[in-house]
Amino acid sequence: MNANYRNNYLLAQNQFIDYSTSDSTAILAKEHGLIGLTRLITCMEILGLDCEQVNLIALPDFTYTRNKLRWSAGFPYGCVIKFGENIPPFIPLDFRPNCCGVVLAELEEFDENPESLQKKYIEIISSYSDIDKSDLNRRNHFMGSYFCEKNNKFYFLIHGSFNFVKEALYYERNETLLSLSKSETIMGEPFTYLIDSNAKHFYESYLEHERLTMYYRNLIIKEMLPQAKIVFNRTHEGFYDMQTLLLGAYAENHPFSCPIMLAPEVDLPFVNVTNPINLQNETKLYLSPHGGGYALYGVCNTQRVDSNLQSDYILTYPNQTKLLTDNVLDMPFCYRTNTSHCWCDRFNMAIEHCKMTPIFNLKI
Repeated sequence: MNANYRNNYLLAQNQFIDYSTSDSTAILAKEHGLIGLTRLITCMEILGLDCEQVNLIALPDFTYTRNKLRWSAGFPYGCVIKFGENIPPFIPLDFRPNCCGVVLAELEEFDENPESLQKKYIEIISSYSDIDKSDLNRRNHFMGSYFCEKNNKFYFLIHGSFNFVKEALYYERNETLLSLSKSETIMGEPFTYLIDSNAKHFYESYLEHERLTMYYRNLIIKEMLPQAKIVFNRTHEGFYDMQTLLLGAYAENHPFSCPIMLAPEVDLPFVNVTNPINLQNETKLYLSPHGGGYALYGVCNTQRVDSNLQSDYILTYPNQTKLLTDNVLDMPFCYRTNTSHCWCDRFNMAIEHCKMTPIFNLKI
């Protein structure tokens, strides 16, 4: 790492705000995220932007992303990147916004079974050309049903995004967007971005695709369960505003409530976010993790081999067996189940309103 990168790495360390679980996977994500933040700061420096006006805020679901292009560019998951209000329109495209999010509905009664809902869902997606049949079957996308003993009501959740958004917002799939983007070679790899009017136009396109995404998530759940009352429909992969990038997180400028998806075998917490994170210039931001986050299965320690963006890792297991890998993304993983507890009890940022017991999940 040359002297300029080292200085920017020290700045990145200073501007990294850590609310993670600090487990072995979070440590791996932090090491990688600091390299990514160094690249972001270096790009800002090249463009003459105020490098001290950016923070990376790691939340309890802080982890790696299984989106290879996002991870390869230096972006971890379970975090928020916050630019200062004085930063002009500037978007690093490799954070890859796709409007992924969650809709949660409340029901007085629920007598469906997995097979009946599967049939309804297939009929619905066959009626809309925008919806790909595999959209809600990718990676950790799913649908789930729950019962809340506290209020004696049922809930149904859909987690996912749609392929038509990625075709528009992923620059390697959109020739027009690619032609408008700019790139700097930083730490041996391209850093691709938009600035000024092109960034504004991209953000406007994002907002339209976010509106459509929320519309379709709402539509699917209402057509499957007409009696459902929507209580939550938010994005956790995209933008809160132009200065706030969401990488598996919810953000607001005032208190709010949200579910935190953990693992299919455990209760679904619904929390009230009550306390903000205080940033520079008296900025306050209310945040929540979106879920549990991937945890490398059985790994008790991780070590980055070098300071290159594309680094190998040494994973250590409880019996002290070590594994050298250049492909963390395909290692066995589980989902953390302690992120809600961590956010509420360890960091005192939220209060658990209730827990919902899972009935069944769908991944179809």
